[in-house]
Amino acid sequence: MDTKKLRLFDVVARLGSFSQAATKLHIAQSAVSIGIKNLEQQLGLQLFDRSERQIRLTPEGERLWQHAQTVLKQLAAAERDMADMQNLAAGTVRFSTTAMLGSYFFPEYIQAFSQQYPEIDFQVVSEGTEGAIALLRSGEIDMGVINIQKMENDLLTLPLCEQPIVVCVSENHPLAGCDQITEVQFCHLPLIVYKQNYYLHQLAMALHQQHAQVPEVVLETDLLGMIITMVKQNFGVALGLKVMADAEAGIVGIPFQHPKKLPLVIACRKAQRLSLANQAFLDFLAQS
Repeated sequence: MDTKKLRLFDVVARLGSFSQAATKLHIAQSAVSIGIKNLEQQLGLQLFDRSERQIRLTPEGERLWQHAQTVLKQLAAAERDMADMQNLAAGTVRFSTTAMLGSYFFPEYIQAFSQQYPEIDFQVVSEGTEGAIALLRSGEIDMGVINIQKMENDLLTLPLCEQPIVVCVSENHPLAGCDQITEVQFCHLPLIVYKQNYYLHQLAMALHQQHAQVPEVVLETDLLGMIITMVKQNFGVALGLKVMADAEAGIVGIPFQHPKKLPLVIACRKAQRLSLANQAFLDFLAQS
């Protein structure tokens, strides 16, 4: 079984169609059918159920597809790594970050880095700490921004930033003119929160529990734009990073009486050797 056959099988499995696979691969449909038939004969297994209009994977096909995706993902990583080894002028930086840092912290660094290495491209996804660690371990990203309080033994980290946490309110909110806010005051306000696997959500719930208050959650979402819009419309208040509050017209960030900060690091797996492109971006961040 060679990688050419695995790639063909993977495309057919994903699209569920010989004809669509042929179109995507720019080959004749008969070549796709013959390629899959040869693979089935080689393995002595039926991989697709062809009894209905749309083909489906058999249980044996499902099992092979799991292996194929793993093999092809590892092969793609090897090809990227070898390309990066040849020349730092090309490559891909793959990392995850929180929505707030992705919107208000990283853009200027990516732009400055790209001026030095214009042929290096970026793949950036939005994830909280728990999601970032899961993606790191699965190999779907090479680096991820995580909360240092969630450090894991299998990760290497580089300090990134320490972001002040503020209570975000509308500019016409009754508390907008306050220099600071107490935890008790915060616990009596209607809340707009991130989904549960984000640190800011966990912090909000912890403060309410600490002060024996039941949180009044009026909206839970992982959409940063919705949070910002609803705060501006006085639908509720939200915990956020100062960098976001400072950048958004119509929002005021009120610090806590006892200041709170979120220490963030950018992490990678100890067992993984970073590509030259990823290492170059990591070095760039460390020097900035």
